[in-house]
Amino acid sequence: MDDFTKIHSLPHLKGNSLRKTDTAVLKCPARAEHIGPATPHGLITKELERRIKLPQDLITFIKSSNAVGKYQALFQQRFRNPVFMEVELDLALFSMYPHDLDEAQAAVVGDLSVEIEKLQGAATVPPDADRIKETLIKAKKELNRDELRVDFSFIPGQSATTLAKVRLVGYTEHVKKLRDVLQDYLLNQVSTKEVLNLEHPEMVDCFDKILELISFKQTKVTLKASLLLNPCVAISGPRCHVQEAHKALRSGLASLTLKKVILDGPGALRYFQAEGKVSKELVESSCQVLIKERQVSVPRQFATSAASLLHTSNTNQRSSFLFVGLQRKQVDEAITKIKNLYQAHSSTKTFTYHDLVDLTQDDMKGLMNLVETHGLYVHEDPSCQGGLTVSGLKAGVNQVEQMLRTITPLRREMRVKEEENLYSSVAWCILGQNGSWERLPKTANYNLEKQNITNGIVDVLGLTWHVNLLKMEARTDLYRQKAKLKRLENLPDFTFPLYWDSMSSNEDLKEVLLDPSSAEYQTVQQQFSRTAKNTIMKIERVQNIHLRRGYEMRKKEISEKNKNEGGAGERLLYHGTSQENLKSIKNKGFNRSLSGKHATAYGHGTYFAVNASYSVGYAPPAADGTRTMFVARVLTGLYTLGRSDMKVPPPRSSQQTHDCYDTLVDRTDSPNMFVVFHDYQAYPDYLITFH
Repeated sequence: MDDFTKIHSLPHLKGNSLRKTDTAVLKCPARAEHIGPATPHGLITKELERRIKLPQDLITFIKSSNAVGKYQALFQQRFRNPVFMEVELDLALFSMYPHDLDEAQAAVVGDLSVEIEKLQGAATVPPDADRIKETLIKAKKELNRDELRVDFSFIPGQSATTLAKVRLVGYTEHVKKLRDVLQDYLLNQVSTKEVLNLEHPEMVDCFDKILELISFKQTKVTLKASLLLNPCVAISGPRCHVQEAHKALRSGLASLTLKKVILDGPGALRYFQAEGKVSKELVESSCQVLIKERQVSVPRQFATSAASLLHTSNTNQRSSFLFVGLQRKQVDEAITKIKNLYQAHSSTKTFTYHDLVDLTQDDMKGLMNLVETHGLYVHEDPSCQGGLTVSGLKAGVNQVEQMLRTITPLRREMRVKEEENLYSSVAWCILGQNGSWERLPKTANYNLEKQNITNGIVDVLGLTWHVNLLKMEARTDLYRQKAKLKRLENLPDFTFPLYWDSMSSNEDLKEVLLDPSSAEYQTVQQQFSRTAKNTIMKIERVQNIHLRRGYEMRKKEISEKNKNEGGAGERLLYHGTSQENLKSIKNKGFNRSLSGKHATAYGHGTYFAVNASYSVGYAPPAADGTRTMFVARVLTGLYTLGRSDMKVPPPRSSQQTHDCYDTLVDRTDSPNMFVVFHDYQAYPDYLITFH
């Protein structure tokens, strides 16, 4: 045994070598010493001494037993010349001849042994430790019936109540016998425990039936199935029986056919535990299998906002069935029968994204309560983006369908009203390919505002765009296009023009520098350069809520008045001015009180030119050489030829003096300039700075 230290198995020591304390050490020379002259026959006249270092346990044993007398008798029989033996702190041999000393030493060392046996597990503590003591004491008495032949002692463990090792000392023959007694007890009497892992957790609940199925009978050990960290069975009892049971049980379990089937929702489990229980038991009996059901969790991956509400429920629970049998054919037959039984009592319904998108959070919670009550299974339908599939027992699925048929039309009507109300206050826009901002439809406008964009938005052309609100961008997979998005929040009495930028609640005036690469900049530049050859330095958009509100009100008035004769007649015209007037025009608009400063040939109003080249002459250069010109939105309406003495447009007829023209012109056929007499009839849309 590796656990034993055997004195007699060590190499024979010679000379002045040093060894461990459990081996013999020869202190004196291993050759004859010539103390005096040799006799004619070569005999030595001086007695030799040899001291042998033995473990203290052996020294004690030799002193306590009749070993010295036994070995002296042995030496007397074996050797022609006397060999003597003494025991004090070590063992001493005396003889006249070295050869006799060698043989005497070999006889003593070979006949005595010290062996150490390690104790483990239950053998180190009571009650097994106490029983080991009793067993060894009994065996020791039997072996030492006439004289002391063997003894033992215990080496303590880390604590006072535990034992670590057993030391056996004595004659080699009897040490082996006592060791055999100890090993037999450790193997057959000391309790131990081994763990055998089970393949499925369901096996724990029906482990007794599995033992019957594999005809496993073991009365000498205890079996306890449990889940702990993993499904397993603990085998406890005497070590030899535990090892035997472990091997037999592992072999029996390996002979089984195990298959697991997952059915939708916990409803299947409930069915086979209630009204379908008898049917399940008949399948088990006819197919000679075991069927164990349990509820398992399945991870969800919902994409729609409606489906995301399902995360708070336990609707990700499904029914798991473990089939256990001795033959694969019987297991497969049982699986088919169970599936057919459940399918006969279940159904599946798919609800599209449009069926769910209008449901409120409370509606979804009510739906989930219904799903949980009936043990249904809900998952996202891969063939219908944003849709849900509900499966389970027919009664529950039908109730879900009836609930949605009742709620959906009502919620859809509410949704239409909400979209309408939001559309008047918030405008989400997308930048078209022509560079103009286009307002998105009401549904897209609503979905963007509510951030319900998982399934994208649909524009006026029916094209679906995927949205990134952080970047305020949209893209379409069909044409691989990208477009900017913009949100405008209207005031109660003012609707933002779509091409404006958003403004904070405390802003009345905002000046926006246009990007030269933008379509808006290029449109203004091209119209200017059509007649004016000057170099544009920059173009700014003027956003004045107060002026634009007045302009839109005036536009509505003229449009209504002239609804049968061309409406408001809005045009983009030019107005050159000095840099001293810029601030006043941006904040207060075009002032009629300044009329006559440059010209009154066609009336005492504010003049606007059709061509930018004409207005260049009315834009005096500043100290740095730059000039300024406004691109104005002008409501020209109905116009007539102006005269220098006119301070307001004349009536259209003498019979209706209140019905006046809206503007005056330099010529009625293809006018070059328009004269406006109403402050809100023109709006400074852009400011061009040029050389």
